[in-house]
Amino acid sequence: MATSLYKAQFALKICENHDKKELHAYCKTCDKKVCTTCIKEEHSSHDWETITDILREKKHSLPEECKEIRAKKLPGLKKDLHRLERKIQEEDTRFEQNKSVLNGSRQRYIDGINKLFDDRIDVCQQKSEAAKQIYKDKRVVLKQKVEYLDMVTTALDKDINTLPDHDILDMEKEMRGELEKALSYSDDKYTCTTVFVPGQMNMKVLENMIGEIHSVSVEEMNEIDRYSNVITSIKPVSDTNIWVKVYDDSHMKLLDGAGEELKVMKTPGYDLITSRGGDIVLSDVEKRSISVLTQDEKTISTFDTKPLYPTFISKTENDDILVTLRDDGDSYNLVPTSRRIVQRMTLTGKVLHTYEFREDGKTRLFTLPSKTAENKNKDVCVINRLSGDNGELVVLHKDGRVKFTYRGDGLESEKFSPGDVECDVKCRILLTEYYSRAIHMLSSEGMYLCKLCQYEQLVPTVISIYGDNIWCGFLDGKVKVYKYSH
Repeated sequence: MATSLYKAQFALKICENHDKKELHAYCKTCDKKVCTTCIKEEHSSHDWETITDILREKKHSLPEECKEIRAKKLPGLKKDLHRLERKIQEEDTRFEQNKSVLNGSRQRYIDGINKLFDDRIDVCQQKSEAAKQIYKDKRVVLKQKVEYLDMVTTALDKDINTLPDHDILDMEKEMRGELEKALSYSDDKYTCTTVFVPGQMNMKVLENMIGEIHSVSVEEMNEIDRYSNVITSIKPVSDTNIWVKVYDDSHMKLLDGAGEELKVMKTPGYDLITSRGGDIVLSDVEKRSISVLTQDEKTISTFDTKPLYPTFISKTENDDILVTLRDDGDSYNLVPTSRRIVQRMTLTGKVLHTYEFREDGKTRLFTLPSKTAENKNKDVCVINRLSGDNGELVVLHKDGRVKFTYRGDGLESEKFSPGDVECDVKCRILLTEYYSRAIHMLSSEGMYLCKLCQYEQLVPTVISIYGDNIWCGFLDGKVKVYKYSH
């Protein structure tokens, strides 16, 4: 089948310049077959050989050359073909990302600016489609050449001794030419993509509306591998020292940077913080109270939270505290009398604000609130457990109005299980998430920005920021500290 195909394609040829003269020789200088008249005239000074002589060499070398092409060149060309496919898909992804950024920003802009963003989306799409078309065109050409080279090298390898002499020469010449063209596609020499770069305006207000570029990086500085159970709370008190709570342990441990225990404190609750003045504030689930202690554990004050149980505590910018409280009912099956709240308190126990219902005064904000953090803009961030394996992040304005809810938008998993939340000096929100094994970063407006850290084996459970350091605790008991550049 292959032989007959090439017989038809590479039939014996008569010299184009000299009628009825058969092509009995091959000009190496011009890389073409010639007749005897050609040799006497325009090819007289060229390097040429008879077809018989050159075929003797070709029949010996061509099969090995074809094998080498199939073994060393074609696999690479086929990989290049797959890379072109991937680039086409990446163009779609990049376009959707750019479009999402533009659309996410323009919602806050006045109607007159909307047209500019629409125009830019169109340009992004046009350029993306243009880039995709280039890759598609290259893909079509490369695919044809790969299929041809695969076929012709196989034919030359298997049928070298049965093919007519002229056919072999024609096939070799055609093969070399097609190989050279194919190889020009093989190194990904051409890349074209479209990225939207937010511009700058002379008017400061518009600059802020469009947004700014933040460079964020984390570098692991240290790892403490002391415990084997889940880290449930982590509260740094300096660049090197940190309070750690381990699941199913009734003590908080103060560790130094090397993981040595500097202090052990019995804690009947889940959590503690240190105030700006260094006092220790801890929840007492058994007594349903919150205590404020000196650094040497002498009680300064205690105030009740009865009938509710205090669970987790976080510190605000004003050195007040946010406390999550719950009744003793079922964790997730709420009844009309269930109480699930977050309270802002002073260190003397004065309640400044209670977060329990939405603006209608009836709809609950939380199923089971756990970890909290106050952002630098005074927003209140709350991890809300919806079930044993699912949850959400609820962000409130200081007055209690819901600003946004984040449920892991864009994650491949249908489940979303956040563990802890923290905010940096730029008002960005960081939270640990079980299923993606990652630390998510959000803007203060709830836009997903990136996974700051993502792990293959480890599952981050808790997070805290102190100065330029991020402390992170994990499901397997490890604690890591990162240098945070932002």
